[in-house]
Amino acid sequence: MSRRILSMIFILCLLPLRPSHAEIVDRIVAIVNDEIITQRELEEKAYPILLSMPGDPSEEEISQIKKNVSIELVKNKLVIQAAKQKKILLDREEVEAFVRARTQALEKQYGEDLDNVLAEQGYTVGDFEELMRREAKQEILKSRLIAQAVEGAVVVTDDDIRTEYSARMLVARSPDLAFQALLNLKSGKLTFANAVRQYSAGAGAEENGDMGSFLIGKWSEEIEAEIIKLKSVGDLSGVIQTAAGFVVVQLVDRRRVAIDTVSAENRKKIRERLVRLKSASESGAYVSSLWDRAYVKFID
Repeated sequence: MSRRILSMIFILCLLPLRPSHAEIVDRIVAIVNDEIITQRELEEKAYPILLSMPGDPSEEEISQIKKNVSIELVKNKLVIQAAKQKKILLDREEVEAFVRARTQALEKQYGEDLDNVLAEQGYTVGDFEELMRREAKQEILKSRLIAQAVEGAVVVTDDDIRTEYSARMLVARSPDLAFQALLNLKSGKLTFANAVRQYSAGAGAEENGDMGSFLIGKWSEEIEAEIIKLKSVGDLSGVIQTAAGFVVVQLVDRRRVAIDTVSAENRKKIRERLVRLKSASESGAYVSSLWDRAYVKFID
């Protein structure tokens, strides 16, 4: 993929499309309490994901991605609503620091070409800064609400740090294939090794998906967030969306190594990652509780 295309993907991830750049018939796709989510919002969030996919995504892949995006939009709306209800305050300087950091990152990457790159999407630098200001306010509200919600709920022990995992991983190109594999695994129609050979596009397919033995910190946070939830040998994760593809993981073994075999530096890194993973899990539970108490309706 050319640098120019990558540049545009990066910009599109930050900026919504102007109406002149997308023929979208706007309509309501979801109602969240007394607010709505529109087709335009859905398309704007889904577009950069679809653009970054290798090859031409199938109709099933497009449908699944838009479904996932619509769920995330609802969750985002619920959190923002809750933050406003709790009257969480914003620090103006924190908002401006967020905007400066985003703008400086783009200026560093594109230099004098930044104005042209933005102009191709119908924006000025001023437009970009205002959009980032709105995004900053939402992100800060969300992070503060979640921090309040999970405070005191996240505990990381030495036993957590010294836990060594063994697992297998299947990496499918599409969510449809990953879900097919998961269903066949749960039903017992396929062993994990056979499922890897049939469905996996990952580099570990020739090793039957063997991930080896590892402490937390070796694999991506999306994958490890699911691994630490697996309690018994043979347990399967759900389908995990990652940069490499759609992943299913099976726990092979879990044991504790002597704490003194883990360096102090590595213990610190593992603790920090586990705090992030457990915080994310707790925040997910909190958002689920908001959804349970809310009025949410998807409109086909």
